[in-house]
Amino acid sequence: MLVSENTIDVIVIGGGFSGLSTAYYLQKKGLNVKVFDASGRIGGRAKTDQIDGFLLDWGTHFYHHSTTELQKIINLTKLGLENIYPGYLLRHNDKFLLYSNPMLKTIDVFPAIFANNISIKDKLRLFGFSLKLKALSYSNIVKQTEMSTLQYFKRAGFSKQTIDTLFKPIISSAIFDRSLQSSSKLSLLFLKSLFNDFVSLPKNGIGSIAEAMVKELAPASVCLKSRVKSISEEGVEFSDGRLIKSKAVVIATNAIDAKKICCKIDLNTESTHVSTIYFETEHPPVSKPVMVLNANEHGLVNHVFVPSLLHANYAPKGKHLVAVNIIKSNELDDDELIAEVMVELSGWFGLQVKDWRHIKTYHIKYAMPFKPIIDDVEFTKHLKDNIFYAGDALSIGTMESALRSGRETAENVIQYLKNEKKLSSLNK
Repeated sequence: MLVSENTIDVIVIGGGFSGLSTAYYLQKKGLNVKVFDASGRIGGRAKTDQIDGFLLDWGTHFYHHSTTELQKIINLTKLGLENIYPGYLLRHNDKFLLYSNPMLKTIDVFPAIFANNISIKDKLRLFGFSLKLKALSYSNIVKQTEMSTLQYFKRAGFSKQTIDTLFKPIISSAIFDRSLQSSSKLSLLFLKSLFNDFVSLPKNGIGSIAEAMVKELAPASVCLKSRVKSISEEGVEFSDGRLIKSKAVVIATNAIDAKKICCKIDLNTESTHVSTIYFETEHPPVSKPVMVLNANEHGLVNHVFVPSLLHANYAPKGKHLVAVNIIKSNELDDDELIAEVMVELSGWFGLQVKDWRHIKTYHIKYAMPFKPIIDDVEFTKHLKDNIFYAGDALSIGTMESALRSGRETAENVIQYLKNEKKLSSLNK
């Protein structure tokens, strides 16, 4: 059945960062925009659940202060951002080694100086590398010769020991690529953001960012539980039989869902997977909000974080929340996975782990687009006629890329509509 909504200028499919960004910039130009999302919640891969008084993010997410796109849309002070510890606590063999960012936390640098998992030569090389990376602009990083991250660090002269026990755990905590076969440019962009500035977490969870963005849109702009079946010349057909017309359509979903909607989209659907297991405890396993990384090759656990040490409201009074992240593929069911993780972490933190209570497990199948190279990075794609694509599948899997993709796609759509003379007026 045809639903008469002739006043709609643009339909945006997907309520993640790209879709909300697209809608925001289109509405700033006076366009009537509707965002349709198949789920019951906006935010895409960045949602937050509330269970038994705990705030559970769909995977461990952070906001990097070195980015710029989000502050163009919302007032960041309303998020209640707090910085996590600028460094990492590495679990190597049977010891914990604290590595602090010397640019941001000089008082804690000494433990890293005496750590025995990295040679003196590599420590000096690492310091020089951090200074070089800090001086490089983001645009110059993108212009460098592309190769795998592993190949880059080998060419830079770092030993296998340093690569395995430092770079692998740090990069895999954000890019979910333990093998370091992903783009060297992507890894350098990530490392530069760490050297440049702090990393934060919103007070009310990562999902509060999307909620803040929705407040910047016109009322009733977002329609949830609206699954798209197909896109045709007549408009967007939904699984409930509705057919809604618009002057332009923007697909702003992950690459896999986008190809289901429009099979002719040329997108790389390869992605990384992460599982996040949340536990409740009365006693946190660490004393500060620092990312704890597995610097050993063995074991299921990749990294651990206690968000309630940063924001007390992530857990009820007298409790703490522990997020355990796994990127290694395995054939375990949920009960087996939880049991294996608790045994492994007992070796890290002692017998206190046996008192942890499991809250929920998330399996995020499309955690991040996998990018072996990013020479072909783009932020918007005009598919055909009046159909466009926005999303980090075109570039790199970051909030910054998703928001920029939305902004540039909105500009692309506006130009198309002007050329087609489908707009009677646009705000200047």
